[in-house]
Amino acid sequence: MVAKDTSGVNILGSWSTTDSSVQVIPCNGTFSNGITQTSSTNKSQIQATWSSPSNVPQGNIVIEATIVQAYKKFYVNCFNITLTPQLGDDHVFACERLSDDTIHVQRFVNLDGYSPPVLVTAASNYGGIFQVSRVAQNNGVIYCEFTLSNFTNTLDRRTKRSISLLSQNKQYQILTAIGNLDSSNSLIQHFTANVLTQMIQLNQSETIMTNNTQGSTNNKTILLRAHGIIMLFLWMLFVPAGILLARYFRQSWSKLKLCAIPVWYIMHQIVMNFAVVMTLVSFVLILIYKRGVWTSQSLSREFAHSIMGLIVVSTATLQSIMTIFRCRPDHPRRFIFNYVHRIVGISTLILSSATILLATLLSRYDSVKMKPWRILVVWWSMEFVIWIGIECLEIFYRKYWSRFDTINLVQPMQTNSLHDGGQLMPINARPSSGNIFKERFKTFLFILHILVACGLSIVLTVYTSQIS
Repeated sequence: MVAKDTSGVNILGSWSTTDSSVQVIPCNGTFSNGITQTSSTNKSQIQATWSSPSNVPQGNIVIEATIVQAYKKFYVNCFNITLTPQLGDDHVFACERLSDDTIHVQRFVNLDGYSPPVLVTAASNYGGIFQVSRVAQNNGVIYCEFTLSNFTNTLDRRTKRSISLLSQNKQYQILTAIGNLDSSNSLIQHFTANVLTQMIQLNQSETIMTNNTQGSTNNKTILLRAHGIIMLFLWMLFVPAGILLARYFRQSWSKLKLCAIPVWYIMHQIVMNFAVVMTLVSFVLILIYKRGVWTSQSLSREFAHSIMGLIVVSTATLQSIMTIFRCRPDHPRRFIFNYVHRIVGISTLILSSATILLATLLSRYDSVKMKPWRILVVWWSMEFVIWIGIECLEIFYRKYWSRFDTINLVQPMQTNSLHDGGQLMPINARPSSGNIFKERFKTFLFILHILVACGLSIVLTVYTSQIS
């Protein structure tokens, strides 16, 4: 149990207790700022005293309690020493609590962020001789102490290393990871990873403190992940698909109707209204996660992301409201709505892409080895090819293919006055070979967009599900 400000990030104050069933513990490197129980016995109440800090922040103080998954669930708490804040190519030190309550400390090297760490043996030379000096468990607090000594910079030239040796002359970033052990007490993939602001140098004594209750995914973290995953799929897959339907398939599918309404229009409305509703749902999720507290301007990227995200939510909602009050297609001022609707829609899509990019650059993604922004670059590149490809195809068809198509221009014309904006269309026009090729190629590019956007959204979803 800890006390936090309304942002839910900063732990405040200190605890004291005379209750034998409660003990004071350190959280995030600060002494006495958390409490926990000393045994697994059922309790109806506990007694503890919280003292506020000297500089009490404005707003409410939130007492946050974390319930472990199960008392007999055994955790492993690892921390990595690395030059960069990403998992992979790290020196790993694992503090393990086994099923028989014994404590082990082991040293590994993580040669690849997606492969199991390799145990370092006495014959290995990865910088410094590793020696365990103390392990203990006291009232649920586990102590793992070790030393690294006899550093050497010499290395057999015939030996190729994929990971740099530890040195006393460099500062290292600390990454912590918490996970479970399997039935054979072997490491399995961690479920949380955090980048500490603390930097260490190996020529002096250092203390690293973490809390294993952080390993359980609480409801707040689920809200954060759900917000990110929903936004990824909406603005990478659904919204671009809805715009493509309206811009490039209204003429292609003009004869396909359901209850006298063009199918392209029905699909466009369903996709875009679904996107707006889910965008609002995602916005509510992040409001609940933040408890309604605005992001501080000192966190420049987070603040910019919140501002841009609010604009995206507002303009997306405005789009739906505008469609409710639009005038009829044959109205003399209908062109005003058409231009405003298109400009706002495209601008919102572009702004959403920039907002997602900022999200992938937040510190929460620092522990991900594969930079998520690279996935966005791939998506942007593919979307550019698809959109430009369809646009060039339309232009080429209008300018050149029409010369080779024999079409009777003197034929009755009708206006689809209900949904296609008053554009003229020949009745019973026979499709030419060029038109068939154009429509098939457009459909191919549209399907390609769905496959690429869906695949890359899933990849980013995997990364988002790992943030804590």
